[in-house]
Amino acid sequence: MNKLLGAIGILVTRDIKRRIREGKIVPPSKSRKEGTTLVKSSKLVNSIHWVATSDQVIIGTDLKYARIHHEGGIIRPVSAQYLAIPLTKEAAAKRPRDWKNTFVRKSVIFRKLDSGEIEALYALKTQVVMPARPYMEVPDQTWGDIRHLVQKYIANNIKRGN
Repeated sequence: MNKLLGAIGILVTRDIKRRIREGKIVPPSKSRKEGTTLVKSSKLVNSIHWVATSDQVIIGTDLKYARIHHEGGIIRPVSAQYLAIPLTKEAAAKRPRDWKNTFVRKSVIFRKLDSGEIEALYALKTQVVMPARPYMEVPDQTWGDIRHLVQKYIANNIKRGN
């Protein structure tokens, strides 16, 4: 039985990761100009794993933010008045307090560059609504593959007299 559950774990985990990497998760991210929704650093997709017990296979991830991506929901600030949403790659690598020469106008944190130009760093939001992107679902094709594995397992055990 452990062999069957292990095979199912491998199959389902592989298919979930493939669907994410191939960009088959909907709705697509509005903010992603390039790349694939749910894949920025690959941390989420690489965290998906399986564990087989004596009578079940459990597939999941231990990342805190995985659930909000799967189920969707509202994100609110916990220890601040606003969420700071990075507007540039450089801003995403730092916290708003790490910058010098910043100011706020119309819910945006800007910085004044040495050249005198102004650069927008963060949008300030009281909350953000994340749409559900159910990436942990098992598609019909995979269910068919699981049925095939189970039938093969049963047939092999009947032949052996187990």
